[in-house]
Amino acid sequence: MSQHQPSDHQLEADRIQAAIRSGQAGERRPLFKPPPAAPQRSRNLLDQRLAEELEFVRRRLDAIGSIVANEPSLLMRHAASLQDLDHIDQTLGHIAKVIDAEDKLAAAERISLGDLKSRLQRRSAFPQ
Repeated sequence: MSQHQPSDHQLEADRIQAAIRSGQAGERRPLFKPPPAAPQRSRNLLDQRLAEELEFVRRRLDAIGSIVANEPSLLMRHAASLQDLDHIDQTLGHIAKVIDAEDKLAAAERISLGDLKSRLQRRSAFPQ
């Protein structure tokens, strides 16, 4: 009976696994690419104040959400609305960061809410 010879690819995979198990593999590569650097704050005082106001509104919404979430009967009746409040909270936070950034395009690139990011980065139907 002939013995099976592993492929070169399998031999490489076995070598890597043995190195990992023995602790000789070195530093692991991160699973995710690092986020882009945070943009500088806007030098425009009105941008900064608008961003601060949006953050204030976020804190108020968060307080309302906490009140509802800590009341079981309200939570059961309004769970979907609480999820909407959370999404609104996240959206306002991202918009505040874009407004507060000197490089607004870079700030929009950092948005983690896909639907908001898409809306902010879409092409205009009416080019200027």
